[in-house]
Amino acid sequence: MSSLVDKIKEKEQERNKEYETQFWKPAEGEILEGVVTEMGDTITEHGDAEYLDIETDDGKKFTVFVNSVLRKLLVEEDVKVFDRIAIKYLGLVQSKKSNRKFKDYILVKEENA
Repeated sequence: MSSLVDKIKEKEQERNKEYETQFWKPAEGEILEGVVTEMGDTITEHGDAEYLDIETDDGKKFTVFVNSVLRKLLVEEDVKVFDRIAIKYLGLVQSKKSNRKFKDYILVKEENA
């Protein structure tokens, strides 16, 4: 086999790893901990969406779609790519002001030593 064919196979393996990301669909009380590998905006079948990708210690990759609650927490904690964070999903909570239900979270960021 030529070295070019070997390079093609390596690139193919790298690309396949990129697509191993799962969407985080947490149950109430579930915690996701890991390093933020990417943050950005994308277009989904439901319109524009903000997201972040997190890689866990065991190498699993998750995409988390960001709602207004999570966005506020990300800003408060000043989360950036390469930060280590943990997110706990609290479940659907009813707003006292509007009576609407929303997904609630707690987020913490590891402080750099």
